[in-house]
Amino acid sequence: MESGQPPQAAMEAATADLLHLGFLDIRILTAPLLEAHPADALDRRRERANMIADICHQLPGLLAPQRRDQLADGLRYLWQTASATKRQWLRSRWDHLNYDHRWLTEAVTEQPSPDENYRNCGPPAPLVEP
Repeated sequence: MESGQPPQAAMEAATADLLHLGFLDIRILTAPLLEAHPADALDRRRERANMIADICHQLPGLLAPQRRDQLADGLRYLWQTASATKRQWLRSRWDHLNYDHRWLTEAVTEQPSPDENYRNCGPPAPLVEP
């Protein structure tokens, strides 16, 4: 374990809980709108749901038993490649979970990626040996 990095079990639990919160947020954002909402509200909600899906799409793989040892590196990659908006969502959810994310969020000095309307590709998948 690297200096300042939390115990593996805490990282795994926070990642599973982050996925849970992400699913709930997406479900709320994709619920039907009332007629009183402005016309562009659906587009804004869809963009936010897509952003959350972009954040969460690699996390289940990092929780797979054969890849859990790569979880810290995966979270670092996620943080380093996240836009300011994505970082804000991550921080807010980790704070909600009372997860001490400082090992990750304070260690990085790079600027966040610009907010973009396309999905980040993510790290390359590890090669599967035959």
